[in-house]
Amino acid sequence: MDLLRHLRFFLAVAEHRHFGHAASALGMTQPPLSQGVQRLERELGQRLFHRDARAVRLTEAGSALLPPARRVVQEADQLVSLAHRWRPGQQVRFGLAGDLEERIPAILAHLSADGWDCAPRVGGTVELIDSVREGSLDLAVVRHPAVVDGLQSGEVRTIPTYLSAAGRVGDGQGLLRDAPPLVVPPRRHHPAAHDQLIDAVRRLGHSGTVIEAASLLERQAWTSAGHGVRLVLDERLGRPVQGLPPLRVRVVAPVEIDQRREIDHRALTPRVEGALS
Repeated sequence: MDLLRHLRFFLAVAEHRHFGHAASALGMTQPPLSQGVQRLERELGQRLFHRDARAVRLTEAGSALLPPARRVVQEADQLVSLAHRWRPGQQVRFGLAGDLEERIPAILAHLSADGWDCAPRVGGTVELIDSVREGSLDLAVVRHPAVVDGLQSGEVRTIPTYLSAAGRVGDGQGLLRDAPPLVVPPRRHHPAAHDQLIDAVRRLGHSGTVIEAASLLERQAWTSAGHGVRLVLDERLGRPVQGLPPLRVRVVAPVEIDQRREIDHRALTPRVEGALS
């Protein structure tokens, strides 16, 4: 059985709650769609829909299986998309620490305008360094301090930080004193930098409580809802606080013997460092 094809049948009927409408959306007639759903039900050993003259409704099993079915189809679509976009050779496999937040699009745009074709991966510093060591990334911008033994590493660069919050959380140097939790990436992304940041904001009067959120969108949501504050890298998005630690980053790459010959690291690394300025 073509599992992906039949899962698409399942998703279409679940969305439209009508076999005829689902068939039209898929560009097919209703009989093969109904037969395909029945075949999927036999394969899974579960009835997915209640069918009657008035409506089509998901069964309890159908409701439970719908989210994983969506994930399987989405991941298959992503695989095909990646395969179509894959270009070996000079495409730079480029890692960026998620802590760079709003700076990431500008960095990539800077490199693209300079003629560099980058396949970006955003993640935690620990994960990115491991990927550079394993050879699945050509270079990465990571937070400092980090264990970079066995890698080439550039100079540590500092990016000023500002406090972003929804509404009023204090005045002047008391900005953090009564502030809600600090919204940060998960500690596992970079334990050392995480702990240094919490120590620093505690010295500024903050309680040190945190909300850990992996994605920038989630961190923005917590802040916008008024449940937290976060550090931002754009002065237009936040307010200065004396003593707030800057974001410290550096570029890491494999040692020369392990670098892909298709990538001109001597030209690329200065371009990346320039994009951080």
